[in-house]
Amino acid sequence: MKKFFVLLVVFMVLTICSAAEVTFWFAGGDPQLDLPVVKKHIKAFEEATGIKVNLVVIPWAEDPHTKLDVAIMSGKAPDLAKVGSPREHALAWSKSIEPLEKYLPRDFLNSFPESVLLGSTYKMNKPKEMSGKIVGIPYFCHTRVVLYRKDILAERGLPEPSDNWTWNDFLEYAKRLTFDRNNDGQIDVYGFGASAQYAYQLMIWVWQAGGHMINENGAPAITTDAFRKGARFFVDLFKTYKVVQPGAVNANLADVRRQLVAGQVAMYIDTGDAGPALRKELGDKVGAVVLPTNPETGKKTSYYGADVFVIPSTAKHKEEAAKLLMWLCSKDNMLEYCNVAGFIPARSDAAELYVAGDEIMKAFDEQMSDSRPWVEHPEYSAFTRIIRAAIQDILSDKISFESGLERAQKELETHLKDKGYSW
Repeated sequence: MKKFFVLLVVFMVLTICSAAEVTFWFAGGDPQLDLPVVKKHIKAFEEATGIKVNLVVIPWAEDPHTKLDVAIMSGKAPDLAKVGSPREHALAWSKSIEPLEKYLPRDFLNSFPESVLLGSTYKMNKPKEMSGKIVGIPYFCHTRVVLYRKDILAERGLPEPSDNWTWNDFLEYAKRLTFDRNNDGQIDVYGFGASAQYAYQLMIWVWQAGGHMINENGAPAITTDAFRKGARFFVDLFKTYKVVQPGAVNANLADVRRQLVAGQVAMYIDTGDAGPALRKELGDKVGAVVLPTNPETGKKTSYYGADVFVIPSTAKHKEEAAKLLMWLCSKDNMLEYCNVAGFIPARSDAAELYVAGDEIMKAFDEQMSDSRPWVEHPEYSAFTRIIRAAIQDILSDKISFESGLERAQKELETHLKDKGYSW
């Protein structure tokens, strides 16, 4: 008995020593904004569990995704990492990260909306052991809604849009809000501030029309009728109705936000952190509403991005990493982080508290019920690059609408086949 007790003590000491320090890579973060909150939560975790945390912050400008790839390949992977979704799908394709169900209890997983967990569920057939598994846990989400200037709508005699407005209503608003304010023959305000620099600004209309980038077999689906309808609506806003501001083909979204503040555009589509930022500058003049609904499909689908936690498959302390993940993603900690960072908490219970009494944030929360992540494919970056180039060339009259879509379809097919995909 004495021998058994001694062995148990030795085992416990060895276990504690081996888990003495968890390495945690944090992509992004602002030293003056959200990182102090993260460090506060880590300190509390260390005190509560006795597990030390080596926090490594890697700014987005230093390409944390590539650094993580290199670390995994060289056998120096951290125990826990925060990455930008859908990076977890590329990591799952190479079996570089762990399926998370075996580390996280069901009660914890049930605190996240099904649509959010679905976005982090690996959907490819290969490798089989990853298929259908949850491969990342979202820290926060940031979907997109329409932000608008209430005072400009009032100037043009328009009521604030309702939650059930349609594509036709949106187009009518955009037309009425494009106008020459001082009668000098020049347009002073454009109804819709857009940017073709961001592929999602096209894809939200495609998704609403029922289109997709890939079909259920994994094949590119850019030349389908539904894709065409959504893409056509977006292009027509530029070329047919001319309600989009000049320079939108290559515009930076921060510039579009400044144009809204300056009163040069009346509506635009942006993410959750834009709401508080605009309210500081515009006060009650800024409003938010969910995206307009496609009258044929009934969809108002938006795009959401997320930062997710992953556990590398070569991590040395996976169980301890999972404990840190759950600590950071507890309701109170996630809520405190998001209140500072300006994004919607990924947990349902934290999100409810986050948006309470805030009309702008309520629009973002409502939009989450019909939002989806970027294409959940290991080659997601190729989809972004090829579709963006096609739509920018179409808008710049370098190629026709039909030829642009057909070019993107062929380029994607070739790229995926070269990478070993088939359908």
